[in-house]
Amino acid sequence: MRFFLDTNIWSYIANEDAGDELATHARAAGVEIVVSPAVVDEVQQLPVPEARRKVIQLLTKKDWKRLMPEVFSECAELKAEIIKLRPEWVIAEPNMREFNRVRYDWIRRTGGYWDRARRGVETPPTNESVRREQEERLAVEQSFAIRERMQKIKPGGETHLQYVGHIPEAGTLGWTGKPVHYWRVPSLHMFKSELQVYESAVREWLDSEIDVPAMLSSPESMNRLWFHELDPAAVPRQWLRGSFEFLQAWHKITTGTPGDTRLATHLVDADIIISADKNFVRFAERCRTDAPFKIGKTLRAQANRAGVDEVMQWIAKANTL
Repeated sequence: MRFFLDTNIWSYIANEDAGDELATHARAAGVEIVVSPAVVDEVQQLPVPEARRKVIQLLTKKDWKRLMPEVFSECAELKAEIIKLRPEWVIAEPNMREFNRVRYDWIRRTGGYWDRARRGVETPPTNESVRREQEERLAVEQSFAIRERMQKIKPGGETHLQYVGHIPEAGTLGWTGKPVHYWRVPSLHMFKSELQVYESAVREWLDSEIDVPAMLSSPESMNRLWFHELDPAAVPRQWLRGSFEFLQAWHKITTGTPGDTRLATHLVDADIIISADKNFVRFAERCRTDAPFKIGKTLRAQANRAGVDEVMQWIAKANTL
């Protein structure tokens, strides 16, 4: 079984110096603890240097299963759908050299991303990293804007997530005129926006095998693919992103809201997800009930040492959860 721990849980474990205890319990129970770069990114924003260092040292231990960044997995899912549904966008003889070089930096045991994070080595600023920082600020502003817009319409936070719809603007190319599932709209907007930026990580993970200019020059086909053809079970992370965004819009928005949406994409990477954030757990369980595919079960832990003890207990009885 795989366990995914939210950032707050990793912080409690680090504060209690319980990293070795966690590794021991996981080995004894035959459980794999998975860790995401998204969690590392959140921890790197902690304001207290010593607290930040302790959690980073814990996250980068080699005892855990290291995941690829969520955007890599999202692009892999989309790429498989494009190959199946839009073969005309597939590059016949792809050059995978750059793709493999970048991917290796994430998966190598030493000398790559995880090693740099552990040693506190900051990657030199790039156009992409600067743009990402700007987008993180914009994501918070967007969350507040969505919340404000939702407050003006009929309450729908309890609507089954598979029935949450959206009506694109009249005359939108490729749209049949019928309401589309909500998740499809922000997903299309995100990919269209990112693919137009050469330094974007989305483009980086796609353009070795997919003809991005061909995609962007076919707006009718691209819209039709997103609005009507993508199978949510084949691109579950897109469904989860949109669903989390929708659920968050009916609740208080904080600066951590976009980060929770990133972490939500990992609900398909684990059997058990543990968090101390009541809203994250509420939304994740709502998604587990409504999703047209299987995702892990989310448990809410207490804070501090009590929460650490709960995590150890849940790991010990993993097969009964």
